[in-house]
Amino acid sequence: MSEVMSAHDEMSAPHMLAARLRLSMVRLSRQLRRMDPSELTIAQFSALATVVRSGPLGIGHLAEIEGLPSPAATRLGDKLEAAGLVARRMNPADRRGVQLVATARGTELLERRARIGNAWLAGHLNALGSADRLALERAVTLLESFATERSGETPAVARDHHESKETPR
Repeated sequence: MSEVMSAHDEMSAPHMLAARLRLSMVRLSRQLRRMDPSELTIAQFSALATVVRSGPLGIGHLAEIEGLPSPAATRLGDKLEAAGLVARRMNPADRRGVQLVATARGTELLERRARIGNAWLAGHLNALGSADRLALERAVTLLESFATERSGETPAVARDHHESKETPR
């Protein structure tokens, strides 16, 4: 029995769980991309999604949201513009600046990929029991917090966990 427990404990160790999680995310992303292939890289797709959700926005703001240096965000904007997925327009608040705005083609591409991927994932989620769906809901909340933290910050999940241990309930 102790051998079984130690094998489970080993697989649950943070470094092992991190390796499993990372590989699962890569494979899941690959499966979703196969369903609706496009010529966009993951970085371009992410930038397009940001412009659709948060736009119009300047290159500096895009760089901040995407966690990129400004030159990389400029290159992404150039590639998305060349593909007809975003357009540049003058910033009404600053005539020296430009903003990226999603085109109808860019918005439609993003919506189509979301519909296809969400339908595939929903099919798998429908097959789960309620306990597994609740566990996955919690996991998604944690992953969302990982995705929004900045380099050098204490993860919000760790701060919340630490604070809940200190605060009597």
